[in-house]
Amino acid sequence: MRFSNIFIPTLREAPADAEAISHILMVRAGYVRQLAAGLYIYLPLALRIMEKINNIIREEMNAIGAQEISMPCLHPSEIWEKTGRWDEIGDEMFRLKDRGGRDMCLGMTHEEIITWLASMEISSYRDLPQTWYQIQTKFRDEARPKSGILRTREFTMKDSYSFDRDEAGLEINYQKHAGAYHKIFERCGLKFLQVESDPGMMGGATAHEFMAPSPAGEDTVVLCDKCGYSANVELALSVPSQQIVGARHAVPVQNEMEDVETPEKRTVAEVSNFLKEAPSCFIKSLLLIGDDGPFLALVRGDQELHEKKLQRITGEFRPAQKDEVKEILCVEAGFIGPNNRDIKIIADVSLKEGVYIAGANKAGFHTRGIKPGEHFTAE
Repeated sequence: MRFSNIFIPTLREAPADAEAISHILMVRAGYVRQLAAGLYIYLPLALRIMEKINNIIREEMNAIGAQEISMPCLHPSEIWEKTGRWDEIGDEMFRLKDRGGRDMCLGMTHEEIITWLASMEISSYRDLPQTWYQIQTKFRDEARPKSGILRTREFTMKDSYSFDRDEAGLEINYQKHAGAYHKIFERCGLKFLQVESDPGMMGGATAHEFMAPSPAGEDTVVLCDKCGYSANVELALSVPSQQIVGARHAVPVQNEMEDVETPEKRTVAEVSNFLKEAPSCFIKSLLLIGDDGPFLALVRGDQELHEKKLQRITGEFRPAQKDEVKEILCVEAGFIGPNNRDIKIIADVSLKEGVYIAGANKAGFHTRGIKPGEHFTAE
């Protein structure tokens, strides 16, 4: 077909609802048209580009021994109920009933379906390893679709699943996929970063995501030029900064345990000012309620608890209410300490050594001279 015959409906002005530059350009250049919030029609130019990208993906996936399949977009609720995710996933899942009244959903991911398929078809370790992938339409009821085709309610995704004989085989396949993705992005001309990320609802011990640096980006990554370390800022690990002792008034922390009266002083800021010690000299003790019961989370006084990082270790949790703190620890919030506690304790890496001040486990008092490993043991 001649270029002059291709349907390319260009626009002089951008639509009023287009904010992202990429969205504005794609609409004005005749690549896409919006049907409704988060729903787009891909016109001939856009579809040609998508097909080229899909072919690159297929070539690189086939090169690592993966085989393409196609799974349905419509799923019965029973298969999601078996994993518990039918109830775990909230409003972002599109749900409906068929004419027989059976609960169904539009797939936002296909772990349940691929696992069902593998359980039916793989009967022996001799059938392994297997890697199956698809390029399929997915659905997600985004609360606020935005940035054109970057956050939509209907989208195309390539998802791949490997079934391996053991963890060693899994690691090999994981690295094969990472290599394939590098080649895909390089062939597409993308500048990208591979960073550590949160497995999220997909689960797993390790996860990486590929990010394309952009002024319109919404995530932040941490990079180290010296060692090459990179991670999403929400999961990044860092070397603990040095504990600042007596930074405000040059009063060192006592090396012997000593209870000191701190009337009505509950927060680190209040006790820090009262005792004339730097915030880094304190331990924050937070009572949390997890699926396996209550536990203490400890962070240094000059730091904040990062809930996502902790959830990777403990699973879901919530802060204890004031009455729960009193019932479980027999002390008011603000005076909790880790010493002499018969409860699970998880501490930040910055608390591996040093001498600290923490709650004395009695109202109106804090304890000086607490040493990790000597006065409390933490994971």
